[in-house]
Amino acid sequence: MDRELSQTEVNQQRSKRWIRFIIVGVFIGAALLALRWIITPDLDSDRIAIAVAELGKVEDALSASGVVEPEFEQVITSPIQSRIEAVFFEAGEHVTTGSQLVRLNKESITLRQESQQEQLELLENKKLQLELQLQKSRNELQSQFDIYTLKIDLFSSKLKLREKLHTLGAESKDILDQARLELLIAKRERELLSSQMENDEKRLQADLREVDLQIAIQKKSILEVARQMERSEIQAVGDGVVTWVKDDIGATVLVGDVVARVADLRSYKVEAHISDIHVTRLKIGSPVRVRANKEDLVGTISSIIPTVQNGIVSFLIDLEDKTNTNLRSNLRVDVFVITSFRENVVRAKNGPYVNGSGVQDIFILKGNIAHRQRVTVGATNLDHVEFIDGVSVGEQVITSDMEDFIHLDQIEIKTK
Repeated sequence: MDRELSQTEVNQQRSKRWIRFIIVGVFIGAALLALRWIITPDLDSDRIAIAVAELGKVEDALSASGVVEPEFEQVITSPIQSRIEAVFFEAGEHVTTGSQLVRLNKESITLRQESQQEQLELLENKKLQLELQLQKSRNELQSQFDIYTLKIDLFSSKLKLREKLHTLGAESKDILDQARLELLIAKRERELLSSQMENDEKRLQADLREVDLQIAIQKKSILEVARQMERSEIQAVGDGVVTWVKDDIGATVLVGDVVARVADLRSYKVEAHISDIHVTRLKIGSPVRVRANKEDLVGTISSIIPTVQNGIVSFLIDLEDKTNTNLRSNLRVDVFVITSFRENVVRAKNGPYVNGSGVQDIFILKGNIAHRQRVTVGATNLDHVEFIDGVSVGEQVITSDMEDFIHLDQIEIKTK
């Protein structure tokens, strides 16, 4: 038969169970610590980059790409349809004002100029003929007018004589009426002639004005051909360097085709490109930093191209130091449009360890252990990152790409 255990025996058995639980718990804890020590990954120190967080200024900037261009560039186009006969300078060569760069064949424009001149001579001859015709018409009509005037004087004298004879009873009324009718007819014919003279004068004067207008138009055409002839010399209008020339001898060029470019390489500007999602943040006059060959140059946005191509907006930058030795034509540069400034903020060097602004995880090095830390990133630019919280001044931030380790709480950093 089972017997009931005493209270002392019960307490002893309970104590033994607690001791066994404690021993098992200590063993499991030690095993976990040992396992954690065994599986904790390590990383060589020479594989990571470290930056110390500090107080400083951070510029919030939009990143863009840009190309350095000459501030002043002459684009020379062909004024005529022709073909290239000779090229006198190659790309990269210096030229002075008036230097002929390319010679075009002028046969067609020379023939056109001669034809225009001949048409002008025909018009001037036509004008001369009209002037002679006008003078002849004036003379003929004036002679006729004078004759009718003499007839009127004659008929008027006859009428007076008939009236006297009729008063004396020596002339019949029929003859008197006939004399009055002859005078009236002569006056009417002179009036018609006077109207014809006026109409002929106006008509011939209108013809002369039309010819004068045609002559003026023809002279302008000849002047334009002369200008095209002069421009077909393809000369440099200023000192500079040939940046491009169409050197295909014998090639046909159309009106408006570019045949050469001459640039003043003593001063430069930058044409930058950025995604159109940032277009509302671009403003003329906004400060800009241009990084050329690791040197930052200060500038401002001078103009924004109004059109968008393939989701890209272009804008021009006016540099303060246009003649900097780091600037070269067609050099690709990094452009940063400054949108705001932040003073006395916790910052560290920028790097692949952050991905834009917002909440994210990074690693803070303490001793030889890198601890994962959740931080809030504020303004960023190519040089620095602002930490709104999660990082204190003096802490060592790992700036290398730690994406492969971001799931771990900590990493041992081994030094060699």
